[in-house]
Amino acid sequence: MTATAATAASWRVLAVDDSVSMRVPPAWSAVEAAPGTTTADAETVLVIGTDGVVPRRTPCLIASYRIPVDGAAVVVIRRTGVASSAVPTDRRELIALRLQREYLSCFDGRAGVAQIAIDGRAYQVNVLVGDRAPLLVVFDALVAARSFGADDA
Repeated sequence: MTATAATAASWRVLAVDDSVSMRVPPAWSAVEAAPGTTTADAETVLVIGTDGVVPRRTPCLIASYRIPVDGAAVVVIRRTGVASSAVPTDRRELIALRLQREYLSCFDGRAGVAQIAIDGRAYQVNVLVGDRAPLLVVFDALVAARSFGADDA
């Protein structure tokens, strides 16, 4: 039995609003949005993370969370206004999401970002993973991020 098959039934759904949601691994929880994560052109609408992920004050909108070295978080930001035609509306961007070191200048761990438009709104789905996160934590972070906006989430 794969890790996905073993845990899929215990994942729960968190709704961002009436139009989007994300599946959340059982040991993960919703995290309060960090102070200052609403700007003139973006708003943090959903943050989930492993135990120990907490908000912190920092000038970086995406990395406004303390991520344990063995933990991870998914941070969803909604852009204000209507999404431009350049933002993809299909799920390929989420499926193609990959983690890289030094991807974000304001975060030391591994990170990945995908953009998707849903119901005319642009969302940025960010995955932040600590340097010593076990493979299952990395896997869960990517599966959760890729479920964002899914009809069956």
